[in-house]
Amino acid sequence: MKSKSLFILSTVAMLASCGSSSPRTLELNVACPAGAPAIAFYNYVKDGGAALEINANPANVVAYLSEGSAKDIVVAPTNAGIAAIKNKKAPFKIAATLTFGNFYLASTGKDDNDTLDNDDYVVAFQQNNVPDRILKYCYDSLANVHYVDAASDAAQALISGKNIHDDNADVEYVLMAEPALATALSKNASAKEYANLQTVFAEKSGGMKITQASIFVNNSADKAKVNAFLGNVSNDVNGLRDNADVLDTALEGVSEDDVKAKFNAPLAMVKKMMKGGNRLGLGYETAYSIRQAVENFVALFGLTDLNEEIYYK
Repeated sequence: MKSKSLFILSTVAMLASCGSSSPRTLELNVACPAGAPAIAFYNYVKDGGAALEINANPANVVAYLSEGSAKDIVVAPTNAGIAAIKNKKAPFKIAATLTFGNFYLASTGKDDNDTLDNDDYVVAFQQNNVPDRILKYCYDSLANVHYVDAASDAAQALISGKNIHDDNADVEYVLMAEPALATALSKNASAKEYANLQTVFAEKSGGMKITQASIFVNNSADKAKVNAFLGNVSNDVNGLRDNADVLDTALEGVSEDDVKAKFNAPLAMVKKMMKGGNRLGLGYETAYSIRQAVENFVALFGLTDLNEEIYYK
């Protein structure tokens, strides 16, 4: 039965890849946080209507992972979604990962030897959440990490080379995410990218990816519609990775303000990030096919001994 289900999903994705990448309508109720994951739904932004909710507050989206949810599809941080299933019995399954990390370590130019040492002054954000857990996994011996509340505070530290929340202390390295990193680098000629944390993570994990945000499917959703939707999204993401200019057609007539609100970046910046080596980490891989990577990632949050039944197949 499992093989048959996987064959059906593969067939749907293959058929979808032969179809159009023009704007689509939605037959399912979908919730997604604004930002990189929302870009995967670029073909639904124009005609998705009320069925597509792109919410600026990720916590509001995670809240849909509950009994009696009105959403058929919820995109959430992989750890938060699996925690809801495992600890709160949310009636959902993980179907596919959409974003595989967009985190980087940047140098302010103030480190004399230009090499990250364990006692170098590092600014990070979202302590104990996804960015911080990834940083600690990549560099587990850092002893001088200082936390700020928001990514915007980290960006300011990279631009100025100072931590205004710590008596203007000199900062040597800053944890950043794209596209905020590109903007900050343009404002400090001495700053530069030091490490791609996606690469460091893979090296430390034996080649496994950061499975940052994933699609979760409501157990009550119409499976035929879900499979068609997943096939379309897979096709759209792969099409975007091949050619970022598909966004121009898909979003024609959508205001720049609306695009920025949904993607947390102007359209030109999104295209630049995709053409510059997919620095937003967009992709599409079925969760069950990369189960080891999913479970390696969520183990950073204490989520272990996962049942196979949490996977959509």
